[in-house]
Amino acid sequence: MVDHPIRILFVCTGNICRSPLAQAVLQRKLIDRGIQTDFLIDSCGTAADHLGQQADTRMRRVARSHGVMIDHRARRIVAGDITGCDLIIGMDEGHMRTLTSLARQLPEPGELRKLLWYVSGSAEGAAPDVPDPWYGGQEGFERVFDLVDAGCEALAERLAVMREG
Repeated sequence: MVDHPIRILFVCTGNICRSPLAQAVLQRKLIDRGIQTDFLIDSCGTAADHLGQQADTRMRRVARSHGVMIDHRARRIVAGDITGCDLIIGMDEGHMRTLTSLARQLPEPGELRKLLWYVSGSAEGAAPDVPDPWYGGQEGFERVFDLVDAGCEALAERLAVMREG
């Protein structure tokens, strides 16, 4: 049992596709396990291009087709996110570089991971990226959903075990 909610932050570029999807998928998986109150899940982006916008319509449509509702407005990462979260999860290598650079400048940053590390269990640099579906077609959004779902399933399993320990 955890004595305070564990704060988890997902990060992508614009905070309108991958990270809000991961936030919604992980929340759904934690609810399904009955452990959602032990975790606070959020998401943000490294860029400010879409501040205040809803998640991309195509991403919301794909998520909804899998029973996941994305209710989020885009925001940009701030220093308090790095120090205020226990776990910060990037979607690709570019996000990890940005997060690592920010974390070096701050006291006591949260743990940094790439989402698909939870699936591969490999060395951090070897974990695959979750590609940005923004410029692609419907198949790209479906593929991103599958990757995020797999990553969040593996993460939810780890969180459930951690909670029990």
